[in-house]
Amino acid sequence: MFDYVFVAEKPSLAKEVAEARAEQLGVRASRGAGYWAVGNDAVTWLFGHMYETAPPEFYDGRYKSWLIDDLPIIPSKWALVLNKDKEDHVAAIRGLLKKTRNVVNVGDAGREGQLLVDELLIENGWDAFSESTHRLWVRSVARKDLLDALRDMFPNARKRDLYNSAVCRQRADWLLGMNLTRLYTKLAERAGARLVVSVGRVMTPTLKLVVDRDREIENFKAVDHYTPSVLFRHANGAFKATWIAPSGFDEGMDPEGRLVDRSVAERIANKVAGRTGAVESFEAKPKSKAPPLPYSLSALQKECSAKFGLTAQQTLDVAQQLYDEHKVTTYPRSDSRHLPSALRAEAPTIVGNLKGTQALGEVAEGANLALKSAAWDDSKVSDHHGIVPTVEATQARLGGLSDIQRKVFMLIAKAFLAQFYPDMRYKSLNAVVGVEGERFKATGRLTVDLGWTRVYGAEEKDEEQEEEDQAVPQMERGDAVKAEAAEILDRRTTPPARFNDGTLVEAMTQIHKYVQNAEIKKRLKETSGIGTEATRAATLEKLVKLKFLERKGKHLVSSTVGRSVTDVVSPEVSDPGLTAVWEGYLERIAAGELDPNQFMSGQINSLTKRIEAALQTKVEIKGASIATLPGHGTACPACGQGTLITRQINKGEHKGKKFLSCDRYPDCKHVVWEQKEVKPIEGHGAACPACAKGQLLTKEIQKGEHKGKKFLSCSNYPECRHAQWPKPQVKPIDGHGRDCPACAKGKLETREIQKGEHKGKRFLSCTNYPECRHAEWPKPEVAPIEGHGAACPACAKGQLLTKEVQKGEHKGKRFLSCSNYPECRHAVWPKAKVEPLPGDGGRCPQCSKGQLLTKELQKGEHKGKRFLSCTNYPECKHAEWPKDGKGGAKGGGKDGGGRGKEGAGRRGRA
Repeated sequence: MFDYVFVAEKPSLAKEVAEARAEQLGVRASRGAGYWAVGNDAVTWLFGHMYETAPPEFYDGRYKSWLIDDLPIIPSKWALVLNKDKEDHVAAIRGLLKKTRNVVNVGDAGREGQLLVDELLIENGWDAFSESTHRLWVRSVARKDLLDALRDMFPNARKRDLYNSAVCRQRADWLLGMNLTRLYTKLAERAGARLVVSVGRVMTPTLKLVVDRDREIENFKAVDHYTPSVLFRHANGAFKATWIAPSGFDEGMDPEGRLVDRSVAERIANKVAGRTGAVESFEAKPKSKAPPLPYSLSALQKECSAKFGLTAQQTLDVAQQLYDEHKVTTYPRSDSRHLPSALRAEAPTIVGNLKGTQALGEVAEGANLALKSAAWDDSKVSDHHGIVPTVEATQARLGGLSDIQRKVFMLIAKAFLAQFYPDMRYKSLNAVVGVEGERFKATGRLTVDLGWTRVYGAEEKDEEQEEEDQAVPQMERGDAVKAEAAEILDRRTTPPARFNDGTLVEAMTQIHKYVQNAEIKKRLKETSGIGTEATRAATLEKLVKLKFLERKGKHLVSSTVGRSVTDVVSPEVSDPGLTAVWEGYLERIAAGELDPNQFMSGQINSLTKRIEAALQTKVEIKGASIATLPGHGTACPACGQGTLITRQINKGEHKGKKFLSCDRYPDCKHVVWEQKEVKPIEGHGAACPACAKGQLLTKEIQKGEHKGKKFLSCSNYPECRHAQWPKPQVKPIDGHGRDCPACAKGKLETREIQKGEHKGKRFLSCTNYPECRHAEWPKPEVAPIEGHGAACPACAKGQLLTKEVQKGEHKGKRFLSCSNYPECRHAVWPKAKVEPLPGDGGRCPQCSKGQLLTKELQKGEHKGKRFLSCTNYPECKHAEWPKDGKGGAKGGGKDGGGRGKEGAGRRGRA
């Protein structure tokens, strides 16, 4: 059983608390599974908020769909949900709570730190405000400070009202953000926009700050104006003075009192040049300036943005590292720039350590610890004090800092050391002289004591300095002065500067400067603006992530989308005055002066009115809208309750494709896909021949081998699935248009084979297909050979026509065939032209009827060999072979002739 279980906000703080507790008890701290063991105590930790306010769908599954009809969503009983990645650690803490007599809340010193530990205790069955629950209020993790805090632990019940205030803030932000984000997102969706219109009490006014500044810059019109400047000579020295416009003087002046006519300025300068005048007045007024206060986080963010170009988040990260890892500075998320009197006891140690550093040794030596600046003010220290070095900021520790960590530490350390230097003292010098009826004013300052500026050296610049940095000589009224030279100072008005991270955080902190209402201005000034030191950087990062703001160099600039969001969201929500009102109530709750239930009832009433008002407005988001499809905004034909809105696929092979979808999705899954504009084909718009209800519309195949092919489809699809494919345009062949000889009903029409080995081949087919399957294939155009057109000697009915072999080894060979084919299959093959042998043309010696003609063997081993053969073949098979393949000698004798005939006969049959 444990005596105490300490629950720290984060692991680093748990380690520091464990080691300090061990020193206090005189024992050693050892790391266990999920906690530090310190004698009979345990120190465990959280990772920020372990729980989140439950999302709308936790209360009712229908809230998964964002529907305007469901708004406002107001939980009847609020619930928290445990972050899944933290379940195991919370289970371990739950086990510790079952084994302890006391629990100590070690959340950061503030409203949110109180909440995140208390909500964990409550969710796990521990009474956060019982006598057994204590509070450790940590302002610094330096060992001495932690030991002091451990001795000063107090009952956690003293912070119950602070917890209630944090819960009200948490729930009010949930109601506003969840409901209005859904509302404006759905209204924007109806107008064709595709984005989440995120709305928040702090984020939306912050966005408006940038939008208003950017528009002011864009609408700014520069004004050139001129000021006569004269160099006067006095007996004690020279000085410059600028012209003072006389009361009522309006020549060349604009309504703002600026001289915009250069010729008037030149006339005045010429008028006094070389003339003598007199001193009308001279004043040397002693003044002093106190050292700058230590940094709050927002002040540090502004300085680091200006000097190092860091974003607000980067500055916070570095400051957190200096606090958590290196322990050389105090808690960074502070909104105070003042210091508690108790901290003065540590000042000698802190300054003594800084004396031992190379960078700060000299200025630390010059520190006077007896001095007490205005920074030491307990009444202005809230939950945290200004950021200063700790007693552990030694040369050894500083040696482990990175370059940027060292730079940020130097800012913090110098601001602390400056509190132990006197005020910077100077004389403010002012003189007015008159010459030739014109008056001129000279300003200057004379430094009497550098004071705290010695800490900063030449780097320190006084941004508030109004006097010109010149040495105006000592003068008396009536002294003579001479205008030795005159010039015209050309000046141009400039627009306000764009925001950067630092100046925007400063604007959030000093939001009262951007409010007109006096009461709201006062409240905002008292509550340190909008947001907190811990959340402002995250707010800027979220605005950039949402693409409402863009980073351009060091500047933060509003996007087109961001401007549209500002324009459509209720002005009441984008007004920082909302935070002023809330904070006023929350402070009263924290002080026990206001019932939390009363505050929440007011939030619900206000939210309902905001939703009703927004539904009457037109929402348009430029830069995030897509062109709407026909039918956008019409009632959903499927469910009859929703509205069809245009949506677009954002990834995958169909990226960019638009469709209409019911805004009640996923309850209603009705979808109408965008129809690509397709040039209509013949028949488009005609009545559907199948259902007689729809029209034939041109459509196009979107993918596959037929991608891009158009066809006609019934508009009544899918009830009617009739489709008509266009006939390909084919050049007609001979016979196109004739009556079909088979059915006598249709016409012969030219068609073309679309695929296969005969792709592209044309033929005639009956239009009455498929009832009539008559087809005619065109005869190839072949050059006629000898005999073409003659009467067929076989059937005497047809004509001999030239044809060509289409395939095989004889492909391309021509021959004569009867036109009466296939009834008559007579064919005549042309004789090859052969060079005649001797004897060619003579009478056949065997039958005496035919003539001897030269022929040539076409194949075999004797291919190409010539011989003489009778034209009366095959009745007469006489043949004569040349003896040498060249001559034409006849066969010698009876035996030779016989052999010749046999050979001829055999060859002929072959």
